[in-house]
Amino acid sequence: MRNNQDRIGVTAPTDNLQPNTEVPAPAASLEFIVPTEIVELPSKGLFYEEGHPLHNRTTVEVKHMTTKEEDILTNQSFIKNGVAVERLLESVLVDPKMKTGDMLVGDKNALLVACRLYGYGNEYETKFTCPECGAAERHVFDLEDIESANFEENAKEYDITYNFDSQTMSMEIPRTKTKLELKILKSRELETPTNKKAKNAQNNKFISTHYEKIIVAVNGNSDRQYIKSYINSMSALDSRYLRTVYSKCTPAVDFTCDYVCGECGHNDEVEVPLNAEFFWPKS
Repeated sequence: MRNNQDRIGVTAPTDNLQPNTEVPAPAASLEFIVPTEIVELPSKGLFYEEGHPLHNRTTVEVKHMTTKEEDILTNQSFIKNGVAVERLLESVLVDPKMKTGDMLVGDKNALLVACRLYGYGNEYETKFTCPECGAAERHVFDLEDIESANFEENAKEYDITYNFDSQTMSMEIPRTKTKLELKILKSRELETPTNKKAKNAQNNKFISTHYEKIIVAVNGNSDRQYIKSYINSMSALDSRYLRTVYSKCTPAVDFTCDYVCGECGHNDEVEVPLNAEFFWPKS
């Protein structure tokens, strides 16, 4: 009768055998390393309260887009609820503590551009209508031309002072000498209401609703009814000045790029249009 060692081809241990000290080679890793990039924040981290993940941080680290992020962009549930871009940006952020809703709008836009740039490259081809002759043509914008706006230099021009602790800025309307304290909004504070009635009300009074969100005090008075009354009686000239100052003196991404019309040769700086092709470039 054959014993087990004969059947399986092994030999019985002997006293002079030495233990095997070789360390087995590690199994090949199944994880792939996704490249990352450092993105500069337009706000330089100045307008975040102490304890916020972005407090005094000038940059954030983001991963390159992968098929995982493309799945997010095509998720019908995310699209229907208007959260596809939010989910995308939070997916590429290396630090999980960072939430895009708690970011300033300008910082969020910087992430948006970086995500597209590192995902599909710097060339963004889209349909654009010439502001001079009205010709509609395909135009290629270079996303590497998009930079952070220099809000601090603009603030000097308009005599703006900042309070970084309260995330506010103070300005004066030249014509009426009205002093305004303005809040620098985070992304979630600009979200459109999901309630249909509230959504319609906001859309019908877009400018005044926006002013109610950003104006903290008028001539030192922070009473909300007083502020609302001021907004409703503000002249169109003062309103336009307020919009100009706020857009130039808050941390933001400058979306203007050079444009030359292929039909009439018109040369101008135009704002890059953001549409569905931004994240779905033509092959």
